Amino acid sequence: MANFKRSELQRFVRLREKSPPPVFVGRQSILNDVLTIAVQTSQERAGIPGNTTVIQGAPGAGKSSVLSELTRFNTDPSEEGSKTLHISSVELEENFFDVLMAIGALGRTKKGQLKAHVLKGAQLGSLALLDIAGLIDINIQDVKALFQKNEVRNIGALHKAFPVSDWDSAVIVAVDEAQNLPFGRGTPQSNFLRALHEAVTKLPLTLVLAGLGDTQSVIRSMGLTRNQIATRIGCFTPDEQAELTDRWSAHFGITIGDQRAHIDQLMMPTDGWPRHVHCAQQALAEALLVKEVDGQADKIEDWNIVYQRSDTLRQGYYEKQFSDTMKLSRQLTAHIMKTVAHVQKEGKTIQFDDMLNIADKYTKRDIPFGWRLPEGETPQSYVTHLMHCGALEENPDTGALTCPIPSFQNYILRRGGLDPAALEHTLDEDASSFKKEGDNS
Repeated sequence: MANFKRSELQRFVRLREKSPPPVFVGRQSILNDVLTIAVQTSQERAGIPGNTTVIQGAPGAGKSSVLSELTRFNTDPSEEGSKTLHISSVELEENFFDVLMAIGALGRTKKGQLKAHVLKGAQLGSLALLDIAGLIDINIQDVKALFQKNEVRNIGALHKAFPVSDWDSAVIVAVDEAQNLPFGRGTPQSNFLRALHEAVTKLPLTLVLAGLGDTQSVIRSMGLTRNQIATRIGCFTPDEQAELTDRWSAHFGITIGDQRAHIDQLMMPTDGWPRHVHCAQQALAEALLVKEVDGQADKIEDWNIVYQRSDTLRQGYYEKQFSDTMKLSRQLTAHIMKTVAHVQKEGKTIQFDDMLNIADKYTKRDIPFGWRLPEGETPQSYVTHLMHCGALEENPDTGALTCPIPSFQNYILRRGGLDPAALEHTLDEDASSFKKEGDNS
């Protein structure tokens, strides 16, 4: 019998949304692209202009997990040629000096000296996620003194204080929640990101930006326009989901026994959406932690309880994503989802400006509140808000808007008083005006 890791599974049940998963599957092509660029950057001892990777996806798609996996390679000796600094957009805005210091410290430290891939604590100024003193075998006070002596306040000054000759490998600067970065040029953050993107200092740095469905528009406003086509991250494939079940069970020493069909049935309502898969795993973990079960799936007495618990957790996630703005415009939000569903069903496309035109029709004061844009919202802010909540997503290749999470789409429809099952029998007036993709007639 497998060695059941009860305490680890208990910690998994308590994991929050931004915590890295215990088992990472899929997304290999994204990792390969980022690491290939980093290796080339290390070999050339300089940044490569335009080689920024943009990862775009709805909430719960696993963007933060990808960045955490890149950070794990910091202490993996088999992954040559790169180290990753995983930061949030908040840290880039509020603790810019500390971010520069962390980049410099990582850059001049040999990979073999990295002691841990989990970044925690707050010993480096106010930067919440970085504990450089605990991560690297260096005297952090010496680093601070060197920065102060050289008055390092931007990437150019970092180059002077830490020349290329001091760097043993590239540093991947990975920024999470990039959609929250300040819009437009001229800010310290946009200047910094553009300098990395354009490789103006020739330091061995490469950039990864991960964010929600409007991330590409934010970085374009900053001037990061060269070769920028975002990589969309979404559902697990059936093979990836099956691999995840096997590896997740093995990781915690869970004995599946004859219950694989029950586990597969538990996963079916998730649509392969990573956050919903986590809800199903959490429900299963709770059942496996029962003392009489002790990690053996064959001893679970009532699988219906597990299914119901998974549904409850998933519904709770929907409710969290269904924001106050969406509640104030329940019928309008449902109508938007209905329109998108019909457009997709007919093989047509709907662009951002098309959606603005639809939303603009519901700004009049004589419209009932559930159909009206909430006070203070413009069509653009409302549609952007739906993207941030995961109701809409822009296809990076075509610009078409879709709903990335079918089960969340159905939840929104029901909240607005519509029956998802009846959609194919009804005609949507707004959807009927769009042409089929590629139809120029």
